[in-house]
Amino acid sequence: MQEDQIRGQAIALNDVTKSWDGTLAVDRMNLNVEPGTFTVLLGPSGCGKSTSLRIIAGLEHADSGEIAIGGKSVGHLPPAKRDIAMVFQSYALFPHLSVAENILFGLKVRRASKADQRTRLNKTADLLGLSELLARKPSQLSGGQQQRVALGRAIIAEKPICLMDEPLSNLDAKLRNTMRTEIRDLQQALGFSMVYVTHDQAEAITMADQVVLMKEGRVEQSGTPREIYEQPATTFVAGFIGTPPMNVLPGSALAAATGQANANLDSITLGVRPEHVSVSEHSGVPAIVEHVEYLGADILADCRVGNEKFIARIEGHASLSPRAEVKLHWPAEQMHCFDRSTGERTPSDKDLFNHLLSA
Repeated sequence: MQEDQIRGQAIALNDVTKSWDGTLAVDRMNLNVEPGTFTVLLGPSGCGKSTSLRIIAGLEHADSGEIAIGGKSVGHLPPAKRDIAMVFQSYALFPHLSVAENILFGLKVRRASKADQRTRLNKTADLLGLSELLARKPSQLSGGQQQRVALGRAIIAEKPICLMDEPLSNLDAKLRNTMRTEIRDLQQALGFSMVYVTHDQAEAITMADQVVLMKEGRVEQSGTPREIYEQPATTFVAGFIGTPPMNVLPGSALAAATGQANANLDSITLGVRPEHVSVSEHSGVPAIVEHVEYLGADILADCRVGNEKFIARIEGHASLSPRAEVKLHWPAEQMHCFDRSTGERTPSDKDLFNHLLSA
C-alpha cells in the first residue's frame, strides 16, 4: 500500500452553522484542510468538535454554510458518496466476525473482487502488525489491537480522507502514546488527509500539522502547534494549551504585587508560561510558595502573587519549600498581553514589563 500512496484531498468548511433545539453547536465555522495534512479539532466537551466532524462525514447536516471536498460541494451528498473513511471512538467492531472479516467488511459490501480483497488485506495487516491475528475475534484482542483493526477497516478502503472521532480515549495512557505515534506515521506514509477529534491537548500538539481549538461552537484559534503554543490568540487558548497551562493574571495584580501602580496595566491581562519563570533572590515579583511538586527533572511550585495563583516550573535540583517568600522573574519578551475585556491578544510593552520585573 505504501508503494501506491493515497492522495489526500482538501476539505473546506465555509460559515457552517448547526444548532440543536435552538442551541448553537457549531457557529459559523470556517476550516481549511490542505491535501495530505493532519488537522486536529481540539477543545473541551461540548465545544462542537465532534459535530463538526460528523458534518464533514455527512452524518449530520449543517443548517447553513458550505462543505467542500476536493473543491466540490458535498453538502447534499450522503456519507457513502463523499469518498471518506471514518474511525469511531467505540471501534464499532462486529464481535461475531474475525479480524480479517472486520477489516474486509466494507470491501465486501462494495463487492470488490476476491483477489483485490486478499491483496489489500495482506498489505493492511502487514502495515498494522495484524498478520498473525487475522483469525481471532475482537474479544480475543487487547484494546490496542482492536484499535488497529478499526484503523485497518478504514485504510483498506484507500480513501483520500480519514476522519477519526476520539479514537484513543478508551486506551490507557501508555498505549495512547504508542498509538498516536503509529497513527501519525500511518497518515504520513499513506498521504491521506486526516481530521482528528480529541479533547487531549497532548495528542493535538504531538500529532497535528494544524490545530483548530474550539470553544462554544466557534474556532478560537487555528494554526500549527508551535503557533498556538507560542502565540495564543486569546486567554482561553493560553489557559487551555500547555501542561501546566499559562499563568494568566490581571495586569493590576502584577502592579500591586510590585508596588508600581500603572494605569496602562488596568485594562490588560498578562500571561507567562510556567517554564519561563525563575526564582530570583534579588529582583522580580514577590510571591509565596504554597505547594511544591517534585517531578524529578522539574519542580512545579504553586505560588501566590497577591491573591492570584501562579505556577513556576523550575529545575529539579532547586531547593524550594512551602511557605517560602520568593521573587519570581521571567524575560519580558516571554510576557503575553491580552485585552482584559475581550480576552484577545494585544501588543506587549517590553519596557514597562522590564521596569516591573526589575523592582
